[in-house]
Amino acid sequence: MRKFWIGYLFKNWFLPYKIGYAISITGSRTYFKKFKYLGKEKIPKNAGIIYAVNHQNAFLDAIVIAVQTDAPLNFLARADVFKKKIANKILRKCYMLPVYRQRDGVNTIEKNEETFNDCHEILRKKDNLVIFPEGNHNYKKTLRPLKKGLARIAFGTLSKFGKEVPLYIIPLGIDYESHFKMNSDILLNVGDPIKVGDYFSNFKDNNAEAINKLTLKIADDLSSLMINIQDAENYEEVYYLLHSFPLLKKITDPKIKFDLRKEKLFKAESLSKQNPEDYKNIIADLKIVKAFMSNYKIRPYLLNKLPSSYLTLSVLSFILLLLFPFHLAGLLTNYIPYKIPVWFVENKIKDKHFHSSLKLAISIILFTFYWLLIALLLTIFKDWSYGLVFLFAAPIIAMVNFRYWILLIKFRGRWNYKSASKKEAFHSVKEAFDRVQRKLN
Repeated sequence: MRKFWIGYLFKNWFLPYKIGYAISITGSRTYFKKFKYLGKEKIPKNAGIIYAVNHQNAFLDAIVIAVQTDAPLNFLARADVFKKKIANKILRKCYMLPVYRQRDGVNTIEKNEETFNDCHEILRKKDNLVIFPEGNHNYKKTLRPLKKGLARIAFGTLSKFGKEVPLYIIPLGIDYESHFKMNSDILLNVGDPIKVGDYFSNFKDNNAEAINKLTLKIADDLSSLMINIQDAENYEEVYYLLHSFPLLKKITDPKIKFDLRKEKLFKAESLSKQNPEDYKNIIADLKIVKAFMSNYKIRPYLLNKLPSSYLTLSVLSFILLLLFPFHLAGLLTNYIPYKIPVWFVENKIKDKHFHSSLKLAISIILFTFYWLLIALLLTIFKDWSYGLVFLFAAPIIAMVNFRYWILLIKFRGRWNYKSASKKEAFHSVKEAFDRVQRKLN
C-alpha cells in the first residue's frame, strides 16, 4: 500500500475524479487488511501505457489501480452507463470513455472509432489507459478469453503516429483474497512491459496475425500474474482448496500467500493431467470437507488443531463477556455507517460484482458524516474539546471494535468445532482433510 498521499489535492484534475480519488484512497486503506502493489518500478517512464488487467470486481478493480498512481487513469467502460446526460458528463470528468456493443442500438463501428481515436491521442500524449481485455467482469478466478480491442488500439496508435511513439502494454494481475469481504488482502502484480513496437512490423505485413499474437502474449503474461483456475466443472472445490484450506504455515504477506496458492494450484492441475483418478478422489474429499465445515460454520484450518477443552473455552468466554460492554459502546459510533452500506448492496444491488466497490464508497461517506455529526453534538451539548477528542479517537475505536468482532467470530468457530468433533462423521471428514493435505502440500 502506498503511503498516504495528499498531492492529488493540488493536481489539475477534473473535480469529480479528484473527489472519487479522495474517497477511494481513504477507502482502500481501511477496506483491505493488507494491500500490496508489486512491480511498479517496471513501468516505463515518459511513454504511453496501456494497463491490461483481469476483471473480477467491477468498479473496485479500477479503484485499486487508480489510487496507486499520481496521474489520472483513463478507463474504457460499457456505453450503456453513459446514456443519461448527467451520467455522461460525470463519467467523462472521471476520465472514462464509452465502448459500444451491438445491443446499444447505435452504429457501434462509428461510435467506437471515436473512442479509439481518443485512446490514440491519450497514448500519443504519453498518458495512461486501463483496459480490461476480457470485456466483462466475473468474480471467478479464471482468465476468460481476451477481446482483441486492446491490440487494435495499440497498433492503431502506432499506425497513426508512427512506430517511434513509445508505447507499452503492462499486464497487471489483481488477486483478491476474498472478493466481497472487508478485512481481506489484495495483491496487484505488475508483469514485464510489452513493447508494442516489437510487434508492429508484423502488423504491417499481416494485421490479423499480429493482433492474435499480441493478444495471446498478453493472455499468457496475465495468466501468470493471477490465480487462474481452469477446471470449470470443479471450480468451487478448487477455490475452496486454495482459499479455505490452511497454508503450510501462518502467512501474513499477500505475495507469499499468492505464491503458495499458485504452487498448490499447479500441483492440482498436474495431478488432474497425470493421474485423473487421484484428482477425482481429491475433489470428492474436498466436497466432503466443504459440506461438513459449512454445516457447522467452521474453517478447515481448525482441523489441524485439537479441539479446545471446555474449561479453556469457558474461561475465554468469560473474558470476552467482560469486554463486551466496550464493544457495545464502540457499536454506537460505528454500527450504523457500517450496516447501511451492507444492507443496501445486499438488498438493492443484484449484481454482486458491484458490492465491494459500493460498500467501500458508501461506507467512507457515511462514516465521515456520522462521526462529524457526533462530534458536532458533543460540541453543542458539552464542549468543543469533547468533539475534537472524539474525532481523533473514532478511527481507533472503530479498529478496536472491529478486531473484537473478528475475535468473537473466531471464538464462536472454536465452540462450533468442539461440538462438531463429537459428531459421528467428524473422523471421516478429518481423514478426507488429511488426504488432501498429503497430496497437495
